[in-house]
Amino acid sequence: MEIEKKLQYLLDRFEIQDVITKYSFGQDLHQGEDRNVQEVWKDVFTDDAVLDFQAAGNPPTNYQNMIKIMRGDGVHNGNMSSFSNWQHLMGNPVVEIIGNEASARTDLWATHKGRIDVGIPNQSLYVAGAFSDELVKTDHGWRICYRKLEIHFMDNIHTVQ
Repeated sequence: MEIEKKLQYLLDRFEIQDVITKYSFGQDLHQGEDRNVQEVWKDVFTDDAVLDFQAAGNPPTNYQNMIKIMRGDGVHNGNMSSFSNWQHLMGNPVVEIIGNEASARTDLWATHKGRIDVGIPNQSLYVAGAFSDELVKTDHGWRICYRKLEIHFMDNIHTVQ
């Protein structure tokens, strides 16, 4: 019986790691004007998940609204609209699982390249931080129900082209 518990722990941990990584896939597979982040994030967050990105100046909200804040709504620009490309790299999470609930902390390194067409061709934004997550096991697998962003530092670097 002990081996079954250990095996289930490993399977749960791998699934949690995949869910955490899918967050950055949602961002990075949809570059520029592509706002279809929800295509991936629907498999990352619970329907009532709270994203607490106050460290980036955003009030706590649900993931659907966070997509609009970041990417815009088709009428208004989002706070990532001045960037053409980005990449979000996630470190290995530290995970604790207790039954059908888990917590994780994952380092983050994000790069963003300024858009030439909006007059910001020589700008890159680098962000170092971490995500603290609370997760629950649902009928559809592990999902993040609360995510808090911590920013350790952020540099806006002007480059020469």
